[in-house]
Amino acid sequence: MRSSLPLLLSPLLLVACATPANHYDPLESVNRKIYAFNVAADKAVLKPVARGYVAVTPGPVRTAVGNFFGNLGDVYIGSSNFLQGKWKQGTTDFGRVIFNTTLGLGGLIDIASMAPGLPKHNEDFGQVLGHWGVGSGPYLMVPFLGPKTLRDTTDYFGSYYLSPNRYLHDPAVENSLTALNMVETRAQLLPVEQTMREAAFGDEYAFIRDSYLRRRYSLVWDGQAPAPLQLGDKVELDDDDEIDVKNLDMSGVEKSEAKGAASQSPPKP
Repeated sequence: MRSSLPLLLSPLLLVACATPANHYDPLESVNRKIYAFNVAADKAVLKPVARGYVAVTPGPVRTAVGNFFGNLGDVYIGSSNFLQGKWKQGTTDFGRVIFNTTLGLGGLIDIASMAPGLPKHNEDFGQVLGHWGVGSGPYLMVPFLGPKTLRDTTDYFGSYYLSPNRYLHDPAVENSLTALNMVETRAQLLPVEQTMREAAFGDEYAFIRDSYLRRRYSLVWDGQAPAPLQLGDKVELDDDDEIDVKNLDMSGVEKSEAKGAASQSPPKP
């Protein structure tokens, strides 16, 4: 699945409600160490490769590569919509695959997005479980792969078994496509790095964690959550207190918590 970091950045700059800690990160001390490892590995390997890829690859070619992997991803997105009972959206997703694979030269051109009634969706197996009431579980920073919750780690298995790459029966081609997808995804994040550092106010780990949890909550609820998500204990702010942007609360509880909103336990993202 494609990273959505550019979409994580802007909402946190809009509202002011501070949370001093995060209930969903009981492994924070370990997660921070893994995050530091991931940052070091990224700086040493993936980021330089992504910069080189951008430098030598024309923009239209990179767009075609992104469209190609986006078309493959629509197979997984459509399956995830069907598993949630979203028949119309799932049918639309597979319609996109048919249009882009045939008229779009194997997915290199996103013909479907030019047609009315075929919008691109964002669904995965983690959202399927959230839709049916499975809680998020603890937040995890996965080596090399980045942020997840325990529930969302199932996305790795879902995307693997539903990926068309798996059925190529050629490990060299499959590995090459996987590597290209990683580099293309990392290249798309290069322009937003400075924005993230400025918005994080020195704590990139907490910024990424809270952004991820809020976005996952929003996706599970299709952007229509019934109540705010409380990541930590709320505190009263004096007039002179500074509000930290990384702690701004944008979202709501998980579907599995909606019916029990009156309980005192914190909702799950």
